[in-house]
Amino acid sequence: MDKCSVVKDASQVFRIRTLAVLSALLLSLFTFAPKVHAQEACTANGACVSAGPRLVSVDSTQGPVLNLLFSLLLPGTNVTLTALDWNSLAGADVNLNALLTQLNGGVTVSDPSQVLNATITLAQLRAATAQVLAADGNTAAANALNLLTPTLGGLTGTIRLADLLQVSLPPGSLATVNLDVLDLLTGGVQVYNFRNVVTTPTPVTLTTAQLAPLGLAGLANVRLWAQVVEPPVYACGPTGTAFHSSAIRIKLDFSVAQGLNVATLVSALNGLNIGGLVSLSGTSISADLLRLQVYADVARAEGTINAVNLVGNAVTLQARPGLVNVYLGTISDAVFFNRSAVLGPSSVTPITATTLSVNVAVNLLTGIKVADVAVPLTVNLRAAATGTPGLQSVTVNGPFPQTRTLTAGTVSAGTLITSLVNNLEVSLGSGTPTVTLVSNLVQLPLPVGNIVNALLGALLPPVRALVTGVVGPVLTTVLGGVVDNVLGLLGIRIGQAVFTVESIAQSCAATVQLVKTLAPTTDTGVFNLSIARGATVVASVANVGNNGATPAVVTAPGEVYTLAEVAGTGTVLARYVSTWECRDQANTLLASGTGNTFNFTAPALAAQPLSVVCRITNRARLADLSITKSDGSGTYTPGGAASYVITVSNAGPDAVTGATVNDTLPAGATLSAPWSCAASAGSSCGAASGGAAGGNVISLLLNLINGGQATITVPVTFSPNPAAY
Repeated sequence: MDKCSVVKDASQVFRIRTLAVLSALLLSLFTFAPKVHAQEACTANGACVSAGPRLVSVDSTQGPVLNLLFSLLLPGTNVTLTALDWNSLAGADVNLNALLTQLNGGVTVSDPSQVLNATITLAQLRAATAQVLAADGNTAAANALNLLTPTLGGLTGTIRLADLLQVSLPPGSLATVNLDVLDLLTGGVQVYNFRNVVTTPTPVTLTTAQLAPLGLAGLANVRLWAQVVEPPVYACGPTGTAFHSSAIRIKLDFSVAQGLNVATLVSALNGLNIGGLVSLSGTSISADLLRLQVYADVARAEGTINAVNLVGNAVTLQARPGLVNVYLGTISDAVFFNRSAVLGPSSVTPITATTLSVNVAVNLLTGIKVADVAVPLTVNLRAAATGTPGLQSVTVNGPFPQTRTLTAGTVSAGTLITSLVNNLEVSLGSGTPTVTLVSNLVQLPLPVGNIVNALLGALLPPVRALVTGVVGPVLTTVLGGVVDNVLGLLGIRIGQAVFTVESIAQSCAATVQLVKTLAPTTDTGVFNLSIARGATVVASVANVGNNGATPAVVTAPGEVYTLAEVAGTGTVLARYVSTWECRDQANTLLASGTGNTFNFTAPALAAQPLSVVCRITNRARLADLSITKSDGSGTYTPGGAASYVITVSNAGPDAVTGATVNDTLPAGATLSAPWSCAASAGSSCGAASGGAAGGNVISLLLNLINGGQATITVPVTFSPNPAAY
């Protein structure tokens, strides 16, 4: 029989392309499902309140007074800032965290007390504040502070900011707390005075330029003392936290250019009959300038944080202006400037306000002059008045900072002056009289004691009236123009108190949400998403596609949460390449990785809300699988044998898991032995061999990495019967 040859194709190429999807991955990465509101993740843990002036602007009259105030509280210094400089400071705020960091050498502090309790100089406080302001672009305020360098640089005493700033909130709550620069500087100066100035400060003599804006024309030789009995406390704390202004003592010593109207006094003496024995005539009286000493002892204005409403952005304070004691007379410096001494009316002794030189002619009732008498008299004054403001409740609404001035309706400079004048004690004292007898008369025993007593009795009512008429307006000027203005720059006017709510302090826990992203977005896969805390699922959603999301979860700081996906109905996870990432509301990448499950550690509490969205992105796998099959020959011989090689290759870009290879031998060809399979490194054959002699089917599963390959060797026998083909 002639040999029969059948020519077959040199190769049979079977190319399988699996999910050859090259769609553009136009993903809306941050098209989130609805989030929780910030208030749901944040709690109000308190507020920050300062007790100080909070001057928004400084006019041309306040500038000299501010200079005077600082020079008073810092003896030996001379502050000469302009109103423009003071305005720059009054309009500036400094971030508390930034200031503490600067004072800590640029290193962020984990515990504010580390810096607050450290001893620093006023110069260091000035420098740190100026540096923060400059970094924030507020060069005007920084330059104004720098003008104080020569003044503050010479002060060697130290302060602790903890004496001024009392912080009882987590550090993270302070990130948004800003302090008024003028409040901070003024408070620091008061703390310095309290810690470093001795019990008898040096007075400041007011110049004409300083008297003018205070409305003190008509006064002379004005000297002013001031001492901080207790520094202010600015507080950042929870409900119930106390805050207060400073307690201040002020002493004024001055003369009144307007003297007493002696004409009234002369009229009271001329013609005065004394005991039916003698009468007075020819009276002449001279008076020295009226000299007064006025003292103001102002207790701290105080309050507490009563309620904080984060949702309503409001803070309720319970507060009262400070108790005010005003005295006219003399208080020993050893008592007045003793911070531990409690002042009262008994602390005041009369002051000799002026002296009167009284000269009268003494006449017999017959009209015959018998003597001239000269009597030195002293006018002594003493008075005390007290104002006790009541407790008030006030609600301060944001935006912050917001300043409120509390006014005691029954306590003011005016009411205290009225009380002081009404309580004015006026007394006259006499020195040794000088008697000159008329020479041509027989010496007669004159009733000198009776004459002096008569003078005192006759002069006291008009002197009281005259003094009251002068002292009332003078006290109005002094208390209203000097004491009240000076105190006002410290936020503690008589019968008033100034409090500023700087901010609501809040602690915010992060929220986390798990969102599904599919690539392409039209992919029909569905997934079950979950967020678990330990073994407890705290949020989940089932069978969602692209942009499906769990509810947002308010996390517990430091806790570990497991975020995961599993296949939903009809979806096979193996079809996808899964990656994940977490971003905050500013689109900052926090973490990323691969896989269908991962852990997220909740961050610490912070002052601002943090919304974290984690996305698991499932991209449909892309693979290019090709199969070649050949026995290396272009012909076959019936009754002969051959060995076919099937080569399966993955050109990627993704790995393939569980790819099925099926091949049925053509008619006339059967397996001569089991087929065998070998894979390249990283890839695998589902079975190393299969089938049996006489069989005609090759079937197996392959796992191929990108660039992987599997080789299947198929031994075959060709039937000798041509009819088999």
